[in-house]
Amino acid sequence: MSKLFYCSILLMMANTTMAQTAKPVYRFLAGFHYLEIVKGKVAANEAYPLLIAFHYSGGKPEETIADYDSLKTPVRVIIPRGNYAKRAGNSYFPVNYYKEDSATQVKLSRKTLDSIAVFVKAIETDYNARAVVSGISQGGDLAWLLAIYYPALCKAAFPFAAFIHRQSFDEVLQRPVNKVPIYVYQGEADPIIAVDYTREAVKKLGTTLTLKLSTYPGVKHAISPSMKKDYSLLIDKMLKQ
Repeated sequence: MSKLFYCSILLMMANTTMAQTAKPVYRFLAGFHYLEIVKGKVAANEAYPLLIAFHYSGGKPEETIADYDSLKTPVRVIIPRGNYAKRAGNSYFPVNYYKEDSATQVKLSRKTLDSIAVFVKAIETDYNARAVVSGISQGGDLAWLLAIYYPALCKAAFPFAAFIHRQSFDEVLQRPVNKVPIYVYQGEADPIIAVDYTREAVKKLGTTLTLKLSTYPGVKHAISPSMKKDYSLLIDKMLKQ
């Protein structure tokens, strides 16, 4: 092997950052413990595209990794852990949240949202990247709310089986037109959030927000294989932008 060829190989190796796929690690920043996993490789002088994902109420960040294992684009995935212990996992909202009236739920969700926004901004500053945000159920609520109230922090939002309170509609409609794309995914057999309610919300808020709804027959409050395939392709596209 010639010295010139050997040097070229070393230069190529120096210009790539390899993935850390084998060992997701927990870190702490801005009030939240979070799980971080890096997939794929990018040039050494490039930042990894950033995906911040949120787990469901009572869930764990470790479970959430599988929701994004079909992504092909190199990506840094950040999954913050909710600060409230619930069942065998954690919740972002207080554990009594779903027993409260709608007005109280709106207030509590906004309080959590504001703290999550501080976390997201800190992560984006650390990694010099604007995030795609995503999540399922309560985590989807947060992804949707981030895109509404903190659009500067979001490249795009992907809420799955998520809910927006009707009490918030008028406030949202009074906000400036928001061009952050929000891709809403829901099962048509969801027993927790009626698909007709979600359709109404998307139609109503679509005059101010940039919304697209995809629904899946027979799917309940969950992610189906076809849903995962569809959103993975679109998240890949948004990460590359």
